[in-house]
Amino acid sequence: MCEYVYSSGKKCRRKPLKGSKYCSLHIPFEEGELLYGEKIKEIKRRAFERSLERGVRHFEGVQLYDIVIIEKELKEALIFRNSKIKRLVIGKSKLKNLTLINSEVDSLIIVESTIDLLYVTGVNSYGISVCSVDFKSSILIRNSSVKYVMINSTEFRPEEVTAEEEFGEAGRMAGRIEISNLEGVRRIAINSKYPLIERLSKELGVEFNVVKRPVRAHTLYLGGIKFDESPRFKRQVRIYVNRFSGQLLVENVSVPGHVEIVNSKVRYPEFVHVTIYNNIVLRNSKLYSDENWNLAYLPNLLAELEVYGFIVIENCHFNNPYLAEVFYRIARTTWEKSGDKEKADEYYYLEMLARRKRVLQYYRKGPKTLRRTFRLLEVLFEFFFADLTCKYGTDWKRPVFLWLALVIFGFPVLYALTSSVTPVNSGFDYIYFSIVTATTLGYGDLHPVGLGKVIASVEAIFGMFMWAVFLTVFARKYMR
Repeated sequence: MCEYVYSSGKKCRRKPLKGSKYCSLHIPFEEGELLYGEKIKEIKRRAFERSLERGVRHFEGVQLYDIVIIEKELKEALIFRNSKIKRLVIGKSKLKNLTLINSEVDSLIIVESTIDLLYVTGVNSYGISVCSVDFKSSILIRNSSVKYVMINSTEFRPEEVTAEEEFGEAGRMAGRIEISNLEGVRRIAINSKYPLIERLSKELGVEFNVVKRPVRAHTLYLGGIKFDESPRFKRQVRIYVNRFSGQLLVENVSVPGHVEIVNSKVRYPEFVHVTIYNNIVLRNSKLYSDENWNLAYLPNLLAELEVYGFIVIENCHFNNPYLAEVFYRIARTTWEKSGDKEKADEYYYLEMLARRKRVLQYYRKGPKTLRRTFRLLEVLFEFFFADLTCKYGTDWKRPVFLWLALVIFGFPVLYALTSSVTPVNSGFDYIYFSIVTATTLGYGDLHPVGLGKVIASVEAIFGMFMWAVFLTVFARKYMR
């Protein structure tokens, strides 16, 4: 019998190969190549396929070159433990579970398949790729050394409602993609370009019909990940999330490169003890939350997320103004630290818009009391005198153009329509009177009559206010 001893203490019952103490599945690569040369690859392949046909699903200590499972249905869990596998490819198949424990797998590829549970732990691998896969339970990649993790066009498709879902349990395992406690990682990518599928299709002679679609899951959890800090990778995108739909939770992660979240629908974005040494980019995405989550998690976000580079938020939609306010505030602080006041002002303006919208939503609810009415009037006042005039002090051109538009055109037209300035010899007199009134000079050669006194009073107040606004904004923009 084969000399391999399982972890249970029992020996393998297979017949050893000629010239070796081990069977075709357990014979080490070096010994097999020494005895049989390149033929050992075919010997191992045939031995594995025969075992699979006989109903063997638990493989321990095997050493295999290529495992290719195409167009098969395995109703029992397929388990590899303490094994060495050069490449494991599963395509166009239906699997109950695939479990890899304490093994070396150079490359794991699952494409255009259906699987209940993928569980990887204690594995040393160059790359794990899951492409165009429907899963019914979870994808768990834990406690391993993996350089590249790529998940494309993968969706959670439950067969039935679980007990957790029935009772609204937020921490459910069903529908969870978890990538945690990995080391030596160079990149984690969701819906990234993956040309390997075309090459694999030509090599195996199988046409893979990979349809580009979002990655959908209840939760995408990234936690306890240690990245490869080699200088050649430091400025690359280390976490890339594209076209993802679900909750995003990042915890206990220090990213030496960049983080990108693009074209996604993210629910309850949560960052806990996260440090990003370059930039984080949010682009063309929608972020969702609710009031309870905002109260529980958002106040801590400023302390939990530390970004040494910049936060870039472009063309993003937030369903909740408080969520938008906090993210824009964090983005503003990163640009202020770098000294880029122009960019910081852009995010400050967006932050103030979100804050005003949040206050407006809050005071619109409930009965219309006197206090609520005054608060709504205060928001209206803020819009006219802080936003409309100078975008909360971030735009010096707006007060200048507004002043010129009203003083040169607006108020003179009102005076002319009401004929409320005397004596007037030409249309230019109205413009002259408007300028003199707005600057509060009041020479007295022209004076308002009737309704013109009200208009002139309003213009005088407007002129004084706009000069104060302009000087304040100008000083803020160029003197700080």
